[in-house]
Amino acid sequence: MIKFFRKIRQNLLEEGKTSKYLKYAIGEIVLVVIGILIALQINNWNEERKSKNLEISYLKNLKEDVKSDSLYFERSWFTNVGKKIEGLTKAKNYYLDGIVPLDTISFINDISYGGIYGIGTITPNSRTYKELVSTGNISLITNQDIREQIVDYYLNIDFLSSYASNLQSGYPHFINSYKVYNPKSRDNINSDEIPILLKKMRKDEFYELTNRELTYVYSTLSRLERLKKESSLLYHKIEEYLKNKNSN
Repeated sequence: MIKFFRKIRQNLLEEGKTSKYLKYAIGEIVLVVIGILIALQINNWNEERKSKNLEISYLKNLKEDVKSDSLYFERSWFTNVGKKIEGLTKAKNYYLDGIVPLDTISFINDISYGGIYGIGTITPNSRTYKELVSTGNISLITNQDIREQIVDYYLNIDFLSSYASNLQSGYPHFINSYKVYNPKSRDNINSDEIPILLKKMRKDEFYELTNRELTYVYSTLSRLERLKKESSLLYHKIEEYLKNKNSN
């Protein structure tokens, strides 16, 4: 094609048709510019399409991550926190009144359950968000409201994880130092160790640990409940946004 245009220009020059040559050259330049602009526009359309597809992919993954977090907190903390508080309350009451329960094995199992989730570990699914941040692709989320909610949600999770870790009381370690945890036989207690543990539970150290663990669980639970509401709002907002995208 280039050779074809070049031949036309040469013929015009050889024939002395300078004015026609200039007009033709200008027309050729205009055509080239138009071609470049069209190519750039097509490229922009392709890049925009890729960005939109990537945005949708990220939002779908984020929606599943948020759902996974909600299920994780529901199955762990929200399902077991009542029994945890009950065990801690029994431990505190035993320190205060000193009444030895008739079923000591059940009692010790209950107060041991007060240490569940007491090591301050919160493990949400933040894989997609970390990828968005590390790659700078967070800007692909074009809806500013959703983008800000996503950032706030994961900032709150990070804060909760740090908060829970710093607030842990040491209650689980205390219990495990006198009652060995065996996942294959959780209710197995050495009868010779029962009097030792009951005696230790009358010490001020244990009372302080129990109160700190109760503070830890109430504070963490309060923040988890707020986070649960945030995750629900974020999930439904992303879901609605994706529905609108698909309908357009």
